[in-house]
Amino acid sequence: MCQARRRAAAAGAPRERRAQFASWDEVNVLAHGLLQLGHGLKEHVERTKGQLRERRSAASGCGAACGKREMVGAPGAPSWESRMARASRSSEAHPAFLPQSLMDAQNLRIEELLQKIKQQQYKLDKQNLQIKSLQSKLLLFLAAQRPCFPPPSAPGSPWLLEELPEGCHQLFLAGQRSSGVFQVQPAGSQPFRVYCDMTAEGGWTVFQRRMDGSVDFDQLWDAYKNGFGDLHGDFWLGLEKIHHIVQEGKYNLLIELEDWEGNSQVVQFVFSLGGESTAYTLNLLGPLSGELENALGEFRQLPFSTRDRDHDLKADTNCAKHLSGGWWFSTCGHANLNGKYFRSIPRQRHERKQGIFWKTWKGRYYPLKSTVMKIQPAVLEAEP
Repeated sequence: MCQARRRAAAAGAPRERRAQFASWDEVNVLAHGLLQLGHGLKEHVERTKGQLRERRSAASGCGAACGKREMVGAPGAPSWESRMARASRSSEAHPAFLPQSLMDAQNLRIEELLQKIKQQQYKLDKQNLQIKSLQSKLLLFLAAQRPCFPPPSAPGSPWLLEELPEGCHQLFLAGQRSSGVFQVQPAGSQPFRVYCDMTAEGGWTVFQRRMDGSVDFDQLWDAYKNGFGDLHGDFWLGLEKIHHIVQEGKYNLLIELEDWEGNSQVVQFVFSLGGESTAYTLNLLGPLSGELENALGEFRQLPFSTRDRDHDLKADTNCAKHLSGGWWFSTCGHANLNGKYFRSIPRQRHERKQGIFWKTWKGRYYPLKSTVMKIQPAVLEAEP
């Protein structure tokens, strides 16, 4: 779809007639220059107006003195009135010797010019705000559309943004209210795509979704590290990406569960996540909230395990192999939201325990219909 869009755009715009657009930096420089020009012109007019006031005052004082000098002057000397008349007719007359009516007319023109400058400054300021508003809207639009354009490494790509959002909540704070797939770039990470769930509480980054069993979650360590599945369907984002998102602080983890009768439950708690050197250990930083009891066990730190990387807390059993998928297993039997997807309850007991379950809701032998796990920055009121 994105390739068709680019081909259609290329076919409809001949190379020699392709429109050329100024960059945002050029627009900002132009707007700033116009504002500076307006301020400079205003200062020049104000300065000229002050000089005229000084010279008018000097002319008023000089009029009386010069009149006295004419009275005691030599016979035949030109009168003050005749000298001012000649000065008014001369195009090179000094402003100090202009008649009062001419100076008043010039002051009126200066006032009109000042009003025009103020109006232009107001329009420039308004246009500058509109430019900034359009910039923000365009950045949000490009963040939503960027997966359709060349990747950041593509040479000559015109769609590179100076800065990508670090996560979905940053997009929410910037004004994005529609859920969907967006490009993000946490600190120290390459850009990658995530599914953002925009709610009244802010933007949530979804890192796990199970809803139809279209993706096999019985994967090995590298798959759980890098991610798999479809961001629009069933998927696991990837432990390394999750770690990059949450490494800067504490995050809320919201778990949404649904059974086959249409009932639902939510579990929420604050956590942090270690890197691969810690086996992506999940650190519980506060009590669980919601109607369900804790099904993660009494342990505050849970490393991640797969059947080819056994890090669980049960010494004599590989929980991932005994159950299914990869998970923060404690002693195997409390919860596993990455188990096998069953549309009906299996008859065999050893199969039933391999399903998707949260033990404190429906028990460990009831395979859940859907699960969603998503995260958002959190601020603890007090350290536990």
